[in-house]
Amino acid sequence: EAALAPLDGAPPTARGDAEVLDGDELRVDVSNLPLTTGYYEVWLLNPDEPGKMQSLGSLTGASGVTLPIPPGTDLNRYRLVDVSAEAHDGNSAHSGDSLLRGTLTR
Repeated sequence: EAALAPLDGAPPTARGDAEVLDGDELRVDVSNLPLTTGYYEVWLLNPDEPGKMQSLGSLTGASGVTLPIPPGTDLNRYRLVDVSAEAHDGNSAHSGDSLLRGTLTR
């Protein structure tokens, strides 16, 4: 599980929770994210290797979503859950606009 806390650029009341389900899905619930003209993306980040990240999928207008974790993903390495604001620009890379982040614990 991970408690997701707001980063710079997110309202101080923004919050979230993430929970690994059966080792192959991640349930993410968020609240009080700022309005965006794009969408919110959920990522797993490796804090030991900056730039190493995996997109799990997007929050599609809801406050919560369950997303598949790609097979073979090492959650001991990819232990940071990140929610970012993304633009509809056709670029699949992380925007650099992270709003919430937390560390998965066991």
